[in-house]
Amino acid sequence: MTSLQVTDASGKQTEIPYSGQVIFSQGGTLSVQAMNPDAAAEPTPYTANGYEAYYGPVEVDETKKTFAITVESSLVRNLIGQRMERTFEVDADQLTITPADPKEGWRVTYERL
Repeated sequence: MTSLQVTDASGKQTEIPYSGQVIFSQGGTLSVQAMNPDAAAEPTPYTANGYEAYYGPVEVDETKKTFAITVESSLVRNLIGQRMERTFEVDADQLTITPADPKEGWRVTYERL
C-alpha cells in the first residue's frame, strides 16, 4: 500500500499513514490486510484497533474495471457474508481502488512488487 486517502462529508481529503497489502490469487480469492500505525484509531466499518483484514472469493470484470468480493472471513465480523463492490484502475505497476459507492469517501493505492 502506498497511499490511503479519506474524504469527509465536507470534501476535505486526508492522507492516513496506513500500510498493507492486497493479494489477488490465481485461484480467484482476494485478501486484504492493512494497519493504521495509531492503535488507538477510531474503529471504522472495516477496522478494529486500527487493523483491517478480510478475504474471500472475488469476481473481476476487466471491461467495467470493477471487482466484487464476498467476504468469507474478517477481523470485523459483521463484514462476513457481505458482497463489496469496488472500482479499480491499473497504471503500469500501480493499482488504485475506490468503493463503487463514492459516498464511502476513500481511495487506496498499491504498488506491484
